[in-house]
Amino acid sequence: MNNHTTAVTITGNGKIAAVIDGTAYSVETDHPNHAKALDAIRNSDWETFLDCVDLSRKVRDYVHNTNVEIKDGMIVFDGESVHNTLTKRVISFMQQDLPFKPMLNFLCNLMDNPSKRAVDELYDFLEAGELPITEDGHFLAFKNVKADYKDIYSGKFDNAVGAICEMKRNQVDEDKDRTCSYGLHFCSIAYLPHFRDCNGGKTMIVKINPKDVVAIPADYNNTKGRTCRYEVVGEYTENWREKLGRNESGWDAPLYSSDGGEYEDEDSDWNDCCDDGNCYCNEDDQSYDDHLDEVSNGYSPDVYGVKPTGQKFYNLRGDDGKFQKKNV
Repeated sequence: MNNHTTAVTITGNGKIAAVIDGTAYSVETDHPNHAKALDAIRNSDWETFLDCVDLSRKVRDYVHNTNVEIKDGMIVFDGESVHNTLTKRVISFMQQDLPFKPMLNFLCNLMDNPSKRAVDELYDFLEAGELPITEDGHFLAFKNVKADYKDIYSGKFDNAVGAICEMKRNQVDEDKDRTCSYGLHFCSIAYLPHFRDCNGGKTMIVKINPKDVVAIPADYNNTKGRTCRYEVVGEYTENWREKLGRNESGWDAPLYSSDGGEYEDEDSDWNDCCDDGNCYCNEDDQSYDDHLDEVSNGYSPDVYGVKPTGQKFYNLRGDDGKFQKKNV
């Protein structure tokens, strides 16, 4: 509804100053939603205006976790401000009208992690390794396994697509300075050459809840980690050595759906956002433009399989190495 008490002025330099229902808002000309806010004012559409400029409103409308809110432009969780790279990214995405929901889900999951070190360091690790986030706030990583999909070290864990591997959290070594130790291991593409390999081995894509990450070992530039649980969502069939040679992350996009397939955001066009260079970034603030090209032909309904849980997964890639787009 648009039944609001309003007072608005626009200064000579274009700055918007508004009071809506007793709350003051200031929108500078360099604000990403300045043009949308102006259009909303012209149409007396105060709901849209608030959506453009009130970050807390976006959080309230999306997150059903009352422990998360935004105050004075900062994310507050359980009454305490959270200061890290992730929260800065969430705020930035919200301001730019980019798909912030997966990252906010990631934050909510991360805050359930009992390790302060993991909370403080995990997102920086993801950015350094260019590991993508899924829409339900998990992330994807790599793992080398044997030809029969069993883990290389013990041979006890089945890593076929759809499998869930887990162990007690207190059995995973939390000391980041012990670089090779107990736990379920995962890594970014940069660590794969150092991951123990075997003849005919496979490289799997695993999905990890941030709350389950225990340690990010300090060696190899923080490109590997230990967790107590992950789900295997796909087999990586590309030549990752060639990817490394081209300095690529191994991923087609920065965001994926909850089953590890193509991500489709209902509120914004992610590819258009990245055309402007404003998409999810790595630690050097480089965009993922080169990873968002779509395959224009060769689509097939056979790209889907069914996991043992009954959940559909999507893992077929085209000749160019990109995920093939699903049929519609």
